Amino acid sequence: MKISDSDLIIIPFDFTPLSYQALEHGAYMAKAMNQRLLILHISSKDADIPKIEKKLCFVIEECMEKFGIRPEFMIRKGSRPYAMIKNISKELRPTLVILKTGGVKGIRRYTGIRTIKILSGTVIPFVVVQDAPQNTVFQNIVFPINFLNQHDTKLKRVVYFSQFYPDAVMHIVTPSGKGTGKEKNMEVNITLTTKVLEDQNVKVNFITHDKKKNKAEDIISLSKEVNADIIMTQMEDVPTISKFLFGLREEKLITNTDKIPVMCFHRLSEFKGLT
Repeated sequence: MKISDSDLIIIPFDFTPLSYQALEHGAYMAKAMNQRLLILHISSKDADIPKIEKKLCFVIEECMEKFGIRPEFMIRKGSRPYAMIKNISKELRPTLVILKTGGVKGIRRYTGIRTIKILSGTVIPFVVVQDAPQNTVFQNIVFPINFLNQHDTKLKRVVYFSQFYPDAVMHIVTPSGKGTGKEKNMEVNITLTTKVLEDQNVKVNFITHDKKKNKAEDIISLSKEVNADIIMTQMEDVPTISKFLFGLREEKLITNTDKIPVMCFHRLSEFKGLT
C-alpha cells in the first residue's frame, strides 16, 4: 500500500488489548491534530496476510463507528517487529508513532529497554502508552525543562502542541536552582518565558522543585498531582550501556506505574509545522 506524504500518525497494531488502547489514543490525537491515521501490522507469514486484511478491515470500521475517523492500514512481512517499526518510521516519516508497552509487569526491565532501543534509533517522536486515554483531548500536559540548560527548542514544542490543544494547561516542571547560585536567573527566566508563552496564547503553569535535575520520580509524582494526560520528554541522543543497565530517565517514565502516556522526542526531531 502506497502512503502519500500528507501528515500521518502510525499505530503499530497486533490485535492485543494494549494495541486497541494505542489505537484509541491515535484516533483522538489524529482528530485533534488533523492527521491521517495508519494502522501498521507486521506479519511473519505470507499465508496469514489475507486473514489479517479481513480483521483489519473490521478494526477500521469499528474505529470509524467509535471515534469518527477511518484509518488506513499497512501490512509488512517480517520476523522482527520492533526493528521493522523503526525502519518503517524512518521510511514514512510520520508526525508521530504511538507505541504500546507492557509497563511494569514481570518483564518491565526488558520491555522498557526494548522500547528505548526503538526510540533511540529514530528522530520521529513516539508516544508510549500503557492504557486507554484518560480524556478525548489533552487537558493537562507536563513538560520537564531545566532552565539551567538550553531550552529554546523545547519551548517551540510547547507552542506547537498548544495549537492543537488550546484549552490544555502546559505544566512546565523545572528545578528551582536552589543551591546552584542561579536562583535569581531561574526566576527571571521563568518570568520571561511565562510572558512569551502567554503572548502565544499558551496556558502555562510553572512547577518548581528544590532539585538540580528533573528526575523521573519527581516528574511522575508532579504529573500525578496535576492529573496529566501526557508527559513530554526529550531523550538523550546516545544512551550508553551503563545507562541501559542502571536505568534511563526515559525508561522509568515510559513504564510509570500511573500509566501516564509519555511522548519521547530527540533534540534533532523535526515535527511537521514546527519552525
